[in-house]
This record gives sequence, structure tokens and C-alpha cells, in this order.
Amino acid sequence: MSDRPTRTMAPEVLRDFMTRMLCAAGCSDVNARDAAEVFLEADLRGIGLQGLDHMFTMLDDLERGTIDGQGRAEIVREGPATALIDGHRGPGQPGGVFATDTAIRKAKEAGCATVGLINGADIYMIGYYAERMARAGLAGLVFSAASSLVHPHGGVERRLGTNPLAIGIPTGGDDPFVLDMATSALSASRIRFAAYHGEHVPEGMGVDPAGKPTTEAAAIEAGAIAPLAGHKGYGLGLCVALLSGPLVGGQIGAAIEGWLSEEGERGVRGHTFMAIDPAAFGDPVEFRTNSQAYLDEVKSARRAPGVDAIRYPGERTLARRRESLAQGVQVLEKTWEIAGRYAARLGVDVPA
Repeated sequence: MSDRPTRTMAPEVLRDFMTRMLCAAGCSDVNARDAAEVFLEADLRGIGLQGLDHMFTMLDDLERGTIDGQGRAEIVREGPATALIDGHRGPGQPGGVFATDTAIRKAKEAGCATVGLINGADIYMIGYYAERMARAGLAGLVFSAASSLVHPHGGVERRLGTNPLAIGIPTGGDDPFVLDMATSALSASRIRFAAYHGEHVPEGMGVDPAGKPTTEAAAIEAGAIAPLAGHKGYGLGLCVALLSGPLVGGQIGAAIEGWLSEEGERGVRGHTFMAIDPAAFGDPVEFRTNSQAYLDEVKSARRAPGVDAIRYPGERTLARRRESLAQGVQVLEKTWEIAGRYAARLGVDVPA
């Protein structure tokens, strides 16, 4: 997979290109900017499957009218440490940023806060929101229910989403600890990327439409992805679904599929954001210092043969971000080819 051809471009050029395409597809200026910023952050970190390449999904949804490019999130119910936000079927990232900032504000007032976002589209790279909370000095958790692509442990039919979760924790270093993971064996985007290139994935990642185990990415894309680590990922995926669906008034399972309906009754997709202020329990500086000390202890463990360094979640991608800002962001040639087709359809000029 590392042999996939790429091109390198300036981050500001990519940001502008994505913003212009989103505006041409019907987004308001502010929604386009917020969405493009999250997509760009994924590409900067080397997670292209959540960046420009995944923006095509949003462009399709905007064209079908399943997302309202002008929709803006608003609080419809709140308490001292809670809020329910209606995304009004607008792009997911602006709603996600609004929900995150609401959780930060309320947690700093109440010590802890939980915010639900409903009627919001896919918020894409959920680690972005957990990191935003961590950079504000808070521990952050994000849960998101997705359309069914994963079979349950012991089954072969789609019943769960990839149902990602993210956790951000401030540390004593320049960057926070950020865990961003799907509860499936592979994310849907990684399956999509592998299918682009006719690649195979490791055994145990999924089944074909007939329910037979396969390593062919395209067959898994048409069939079902396996849960992460068997019964463990299955249970974790169920928890994420329940916490980001029924808890905040969102739907899960078969009911959530309707959120992409072009007519008739539409489903309600949900996301949950939790923020915890370390100052509610003690000295926040001591919390960061102790967190960093433990991470350093973990990294100092004797390494296995062939391992150059022990890294904690988020460390590699944040280092890649610094590199991309200095040297340019890499985009798959296949992704750029597809972007050119969307740009032509939308009447948007492609950067040279």
C-alpha cells in the first residue's frame, strides 16, 4: 500500500480547492470553511481516507439533497452541564465544532459536560474534536453512530456501523494524547482505499456478500466488515451505538439508514461529545505532568526486534502534521484524479 503514487501540494492550496468545491456544491461560506478545515487536518496527518478523498461522500450527499449545505446547528435544550444540539441536517463538521465548543464551555463552568448532536451528518475525523477539547485543557470523548457496515460477532450480515470513538487528553508536551479508532477490524475508508487499487487486506477483516471470509477489499466493501478483535470490538461497537444513538435521541441499526433518504421520513443520526475539566478534581498542571510521565514510562519499555520506537496514539500523525505544514501535504494520485472529475462537474478550477 505504501507504493501508491502521490503528489505533494501546499496545504493552503488544498484548503482553498476544497472550500471552493464545497461552496459550488451548495454550502454556505462558513460551512464550507469549517468542513474543509477538518478534511485538511486529516490530509495533513497522513489520514487521506478521512480527507479530500472522503469529501466526495459529502459532495454526493449535497447533490442528492440529503445534506443541507446552508444548515446551521443550534442548541434546542440545555442544562448546566448538558446540551442537545440540532444540526438541521447541515454538514457534520460545523455541527461537530459547535458541539465541541459547547462542551468545552460548559465543562469549564460545571466541571464536566455532555453534549448530544442530532440531525447532523457524518462529522468525519472524530479525533479532531477530541483533540480540540484536549488543546483547551480538557479530557474529551467523542462517540459516533454510523450506518450499518459491520457484521456482529458470530454473524455475517451488516448490523453495526464502524462506530468510531475518540479520546483526547492534555499532556505535559506540545501535543495532546489522541486516540481515534473504529470499533471494526478496519474502517470503511481503509477498505475503500484498498478497493481503489484492487488490493487485498489481511485475513479476518470481513466477509463477501455470501458471508464467506475474504481478503479482497472490493468483496468486503460489498459484503460486511468484521468487528475489531471479535467479541471485544463487537461489544465496544454496541456501546458506541447506544451512547451516540438512543442516549441523545438519535437512531441506530436499520432506522439510521433513513438519514440518507432523499424523500419521505428521514432518520436521525446522533453524536455524543463529553468534556472533563481536570481542575474539577485537582491541579490541572499536575494532571498533565503525571499524564506525560506515564506516557514517557510506556515509551521507555524495551522494544521488540525491528521496532524503532514505541509510540502512543496520535503521536505519529501529529508528527506527520508538522512535516506536512513544512514540506507540503501528500494526496494520492487516484484521489486527485477523482477530485478533477468532481471539480469539472461543479465548474471549479483545479489548482495547477
